[in-house]
Amino acid sequence: MDRRQFLKRVTAASALVAGSGLAGYGCTPAPEKNIRWAMGWILWRDFRGANIHIREAVDNIANLGLDGIEYTPRRDELARFDLTRESFRDLLTEKNLTVTANYFGGDFHDPNRRAQIMTEFMDRIENVKFYGAKNIVIGPPGRGNWSDYHHETTDDSVDIIPEKIKAMAPFINELGKIALDQGVETGIHPHTNTIVENPAEIDMIMELTDPQYVGLVPDTAHIELGGGDSVAIIRKYSDRLNYFHLKDSVGRTFERPRFEPYLREMGNGDIDFPAIMNILKEIGFKGWLNIEQDRTEMTPLESATQSVNYINSTLKPIYT
Repeated sequence: MDRRQFLKRVTAASALVAGSGLAGYGCTPAPEKNIRWAMGWILWRDFRGANIHIREAVDNIANLGLDGIEYTPRRDELARFDLTRESFRDLLTEKNLTVTANYFGGDFHDPNRRAQIMTEFMDRIENVKFYGAKNIVIGPPGRGNWSDYHHETTDDSVDIIPEKIKAMAPFINELGKIALDQGVETGIHPHTNTIVENPAEIDMIMELTDPQYVGLVPDTAHIELGGGDSVAIIRKYSDRLNYFHLKDSVGRTFERPRFEPYLREMGNGDIDFPAIMNILKEIGFKGWLNIEQDRTEMTPLESATQSVNYINSTLKPIYT
């Protein structure tokens, strides 16, 4: 073989490797994703009448081609599945998944609770960093009793909601700064039956918190059920978006306290998700979009599959 033939064969082999997508010296790496898609463990964890192993949820999420799982630990939950934090992290690595964020709620407006909340928040930061995540979702206090899952309100509590928002804002700023100093982002999470439910309340907490330390984590369905327009609010606060909860819903009002009957899988309700994706494309958003389904009439896998099929067919072509 002369030198010309040798070089010809080397060139052909290099082209074959590059075309195959194999990693190696001289190969062009795949472009980094702007959008990474995840799904919350809540869909399997809270599925009615079922005791589903977290491994099943992880398998489902991985097989659907998603990038991550939103997993907020409950006390001794992993031990119940014969897992530790380390073995769960190893399981996610094996499945090419990562934890995306933790949820953190509490009575931030109550000065008597702040020491306890601060301790718990520091633990939450440590947990997020352990899994290599960088987002904490701030759940506002309930309109009524925080210990009640639905935060059911009473008539005499409504008038003092603005005062509660004003009272909690400085503390949220403080938590946001502490988190950011450790490379973790926080975002207010509007939610029905909490004191950040409707557009006026969203505007108030956004105005009273520092954009440098506190972002916005829209939940599309809860914004709509609280009387808002999720597309308009996402556009209005496009410079403060750092994480998302996506789910569909019908209508813009609900019969308190039960919001679950109004929830739908993505693409099966009234929310204009293509408009949201176009906003994200306009601003060049980079980060996690988490599918969170609080309730389903299907099995968790059927619910997840329906939302992912809609994402793949309708949303990813707009912006990835």
